[in-house]
Amino acid sequence: MTSPGAPTVAVLDRVPSGWPALVAADPASTPAHRAILWEAFAAAFPGFAWRVIEVRDAEGLAGGAPVMLVRRGPWRELHALPWMLPAAPLARPGAHARVDAACAHAFAALAHTERVAGGTWSLYRPGGPEPDSAAFADVGAVRMVETAVLPLEEGLEARRAAMARKQRQALDHALDAPYTLAEQPDALDEAHALHTAQSVRWGGHRPLPLDISRRLLAASDADGPLARLWTLRSPSGLVSATLALEGAHETFLWWAGTHPVGRRHHAFLRLVWGIAEHARARGVRRVNLGASLGLPLVASFKQSLGAVGVLHPVRVLDERHAPAMLRWIAARRRGRAAGEGA
Repeated sequence: MTSPGAPTVAVLDRVPSGWPALVAADPASTPAHRAILWEAFAAAFPGFAWRVIEVRDAEGLAGGAPVMLVRRGPWRELHALPWMLPAAPLARPGAHARVDAACAHAFAALAHTERVAGGTWSLYRPGGPEPDSAAFADVGAVRMVETAVLPLEEGLEARRAAMARKQRQALDHALDAPYTLAEQPDALDEAHALHTAQSVRWGGHRPLPLDISRRLLAASDADGPLARLWTLRSPSGLVSATLALEGAHETFLWWAGTHPVGRRHHAFLRLVWGIAEHARARGVRRVNLGASLGLPLVASFKQSLGAVGVLHPVRVLDERHAPAMLRWIAARRRGRAAGEGA
């Protein structure tokens, strides 16, 4: 029985009333909480369908979280969101614990109803209370992931002071180099080719389809563009580029590529610094440089920028809710993966 004052929870296929205001007000919101991102994914991939877990109380919208159902034939997964884009529950001040518990329960129920065979939920929430581990216990096994974040609220000089001396010298060198920083959405093909060429060296990495980046760059609403393509050019051509997703409080560098010549001359450092300057001027709280799973040199570079590591849980769903045949297939896949990693 529902007690008086208890929140009501619903899983919607529409954007809840008050959602944009919640995204703007919660300092922990990320670009992944913008509805135009979910819509772009659903338009690009026929098997993707987004939902929003809505939590309401007597005061109105208390909070909620977006989720994505991914269908590939009989195989179903549930993510918040795909590619581990972070979509921890948002909430009004003081309501996070209640909203976390309600969203976790709804997420687990949806996984059961949809009979999913896996999925992930990144509970990255910088600038907000840590997710209650007990509330999410039924969602799935926990995996801890560290994301590199460049805080901007104290200004870029504070970030520069946090750099190692060698990295400050590299930044000064890059700032003096004849580089031109620009926002160039029409350079997507060129930038993506740079990213693909560099990511070949990252074991197991598969670049995102070009079409999804094109859709993200075209997406815009009352809060502005969803994504920007930043390029850095030298007199001889493109040396570095990145696709940045934009939110009210965070700019997230989703994918990037740098030419070997540019890597020798600190081009990506200059690119990141220029994006941070732009974000700071817009009042953005932080630049998310992403996780660097299995890439220690990349992780070390991010730390040298003065980035702060944000350790957060990622809930990983197993196949317990799936039909018997899919549970068998999932077990076989795990066995092969374990053998390859041995």
